[in-house]
Amino acid sequence: MIMHLNRKLIGVVVGALAIAAVIYSWQDIISERDDYRFAADHQRFRAEILLHHQQFQREQIKALNRAMAKREQTLGELADDLSASIVALEQLGEGDEQAREWLDSDLPVGVADWVRELQRTEGLDAMRPPSSPATPAP
Repeated sequence: MIMHLNRKLIGVVVGALAIAAVIYSWQDIISERDDYRFAADHQRFRAEILLHHQQFQREQIKALNRAMAKREQTLGELADDLSASIVALEQLGEGDEQAREWLDSDLPVGVADWVRELQRTEGLDAMRPPSSPATPAP
């Protein structure tokens, strides 16, 4: 009878240990599953952040490309204007040898300033010679 009780007791203990092992394994599996879910959620969140950052960078690149295109257009226009001005100045210097000699000669300060002013202003006031201390302005 004691043998029989020992067998039953051993069976109960083995059964209890088996149930405990199953419960422990089950908890371990559930814990791993939760860890994997957390890691997956974290990776999804990172992926969303990276996608938003990538979209922001694309918008920045588009804005920079538009600015660079506008800059290139402006530089092209300025280069065209500069080329036209250089051609006009070369033609002016080649066509009027007397004017070039006069401009290359030493001029009184008042005359050089008056010539510069003529180039900047338009109208009849620009035709008046500069006033000097010796000659009062009209």
